Amino acid sequence: MNKEEMGSKEKRLLEIIIRKAVEIKSEGFTLASGIKSNLYIDLRKVSLDPEGISLVGSLILAKIRELAPEASHVGGLETGSIPIATAVALLSEKDTKPLSGFWVRKKLKDHGMQNLIEGNLVKGSKVVIVDDVITTGGSSFQAVDAVMEHGAHVVQVITIVDRGARENFHNAGIPYFAFFSEKDLTN
Repeated sequence: MNKEEMGSKEKRLLEIIIRKAVEIKSEGFTLASGIKSNLYIDLRKVSLDPEGISLVGSLILAKIRELAPEASHVGGLETGSIPIATAVALLSEKDTKPLSGFWVRKKLKDHGMQNLIEGNLVKGSKVVIVDDVITTGGSSFQAVDAVMEHGAHVVQVITIVDRGARENFHNAGIPYFAFFSEKDLTN
């Protein structure tokens, strides 16, 4: 995907996010990180929308090819990463190097195979962790830890919207990319 097409898709995705996913409430919301904010970003309304997930999948696949061409797998913590990783894996199917998807459970499954990681992740894999919105990085770090314990290597974290986690990933030595910041959604 060339820069012009990428820019056009990013612009359209931002429009959809602002229209469908941004909620403002003066009494505020409690985020997954425990932080209170008057701005809530419900990106499931975008990642479960036909045009939204198509844009997300194609943009993230293009960014993976640019930033982490060695990657063989894409996934993250349930539930925000599931539609994203699925879209990216599906779109990569026709590439010369398709990406396999996976997702990490928040807690170990207590029945069946008792898996913490579902999907096709294998030891030694080069992994991109994806998420919809990252505030502190807690959920993504949980996925990073599970992937590393599984014997795979995290080569990149990609999110659609960053709410302030960039420094946390920098301090952890994990490459991090966000398409948009919280400021982009309120301007």
